[in-house]
Amino acid sequence: MDSYEITANAKLNLFLRVRGILPNGYHSLYSVMQEIDLADSLTINIYPERESGFDIKCIGRNDIDPDKNLCSKAKDRFFSYLRKKAGVDPSITDCKIPYIEMVLTKRIPSESGMGGGSSDAAAVLMVLQEHFGNPFTDEELNQLAVNVGADVPFFLYGGTCICESVGEDIRQLEPLAGIPLLIIKPSAGVSTPECFHAIDSKPLPEFYEDRYENYISNLMSADKAPLDRFLEGDDLLTNDLELPSVESVPEIEAARKALIDTGAKYARMTGSGSAVFAMYEDDAARDAAYDKIKNDPKFSGCDLFVSKTI
Repeated sequence: MDSYEITANAKLNLFLRVRGILPNGYHSLYSVMQEIDLADSLTINIYPERESGFDIKCIGRNDIDPDKNLCSKAKDRFFSYLRKKAGVDPSITDCKIPYIEMVLTKRIPSESGMGGGSSDAAAVLMVLQEHFGNPFTDEELNQLAVNVGADVPFFLYGGTCICESVGEDIRQLEPLAGIPLLIIKPSAGVSTPECFHAIDSKPLPEFYEDRYENYISNLMSADKAPLDRFLEGDDLLTNDLELPSVESVPEIEAARKALIDTGAKYARMTGSGSAVFAMYEDDAARDAAYDKIKNDPKFSGCDLFVSKTI
């Protein structure tokens, strides 16, 4: 048996723009994604000597259906791609699917916009890539990942990235690490397909490509503190999915306003929601905000997470 322990961190969309629909039917996105220290953990045991099989146990949260997470899909896609590549690459001699056992400890809530399932899937791909001797190039693994889920390629990189197209066009940026965060996750989640369907029924907000490219160039500078560099985006730092998400889960806007009232420098919904994150100047300001929010009866049914960018 070969055993692997891996951490699967959550992400935030620091801003998210929808630029239209691509010929393949997917939405074209433009977003800065940021890894944070909230994370799931995954133990993967591989038994090469046993007959092919798969077992996954999901513990830690009762809102995750272990039969519907992306770990199994990632495993299946990996072996499908491996068999196809072996057909044209004679150096790949081992395509036998072993018995694989996974224990997934969930901390990242579902339907939050924090990419928990995608991060878990990326962790599976990275373990299998290592176990089978790195059969795929970075480009091939990236393409494999996007066919598991749109957010999965980001988690192969982590840190701070600008992600475009479906999510597979990725550029790593100067890290925005160390920013204190407070996250409110309302009890209700948001259906991503329904959110995108809602935005398709309305004209998209204008996208100023030159302004965004200038902003991303400035983000690459390390001369200023991470939070100061990020906030220079000003009115560009929006999430086009926030309005339709608020229409289905009004608590999202209530959470954002409450976080701003605690002195947050910036607060925004991540992804298609329903989690809302806030950035603070220092840990003391963030911790004071946490004390205020946790004692507010309006948020008694919400999950609260104290976190930071990494």
